[in-house]
Amino acid sequence: MKILIIEDEQSNADRLRRMIENEHEIVGVCASNAEVKAFFTDQADVDLILSDIQLGDGLSFESLRMVPESIPVIFTTAYDHYAVQAFRFNSIDYLLKPIDSEELHAALEKVTSMVNSQSSMVNSVSTTDAIAQLLESVKSQTIRYRERFLIPYRSDEYLIIPVSKVSHITIRDGVVRLCTHTGKHHTLNMTLEEIESQLDPQRFMRVNRQFIISAAAVQKLSTYFLGKMRIHMIAAPDEEIIVSKDKVATVKRWLDS
Repeated sequence: MKILIIEDEQSNADRLRRMIENEHEIVGVCASNAEVKAFFTDQADVDLILSDIQLGDGLSFESLRMVPESIPVIFTTAYDHYAVQAFRFNSIDYLLKPIDSEELHAALEKVTSMVNSQSSMVNSVSTTDAIAQLLESVKSQTIRYRERFLIPYRSDEYLIIPVSKVSHITIRDGVVRLCTHTGKHHTLNMTLEEIESQLDPQRFMRVNRQFIISAAAVQKLSTYFLGKMRIHMIAAPDEEIIVSKDKVATVKRWLDS
């Protein structure tokens, strides 16, 4: 199949390409709605689109509305599970980030089998308006993010740590630890993926594989090698938190919002 990738983070786009380029032809990679519109102005020889939802210049629904209805879309999304369930309900293929290789190939096989059987394609692009409205409906609901952590302390006690007291959360050697604004560390029996999905994205961001940080706890940013960026935390000024070059702009926008 000829596949177009819509993804604004270069590392994610490169990973998708590596997972499928031996079996399918990548006809292009677009990092914004503007690039998608330009791509389809010049050509439309595409069998399938793998599309992120949130791009730097808005939701991808904006540009997907102009894509021919015959081209199916598999969404790649980091949205919460409520939104993902909504996509499933509307028969839209989706992949939850970080993308799992087996799930990706299963989704591609589904599309391939539909093409080979000449059955009607999943209502993909033609239903993007409905999905966009559904997503907005989910976003408009009062979503309850985690407000505190209950942490075992000693043999018969628990500590309650409000999220407002959290500086950052990190994983080292398979152990997840929470650091407070005062520099104290506590072990959490959760994965970073679970924690990330439960925290308010306006206040917390996973800036790399090892760290979720609080915007309120950032002291400063500094340039790093090869276009990367280092984040300095108030509670841990010596902690080396490095942001990849392709994510620097995203982190800066988040901190400047």
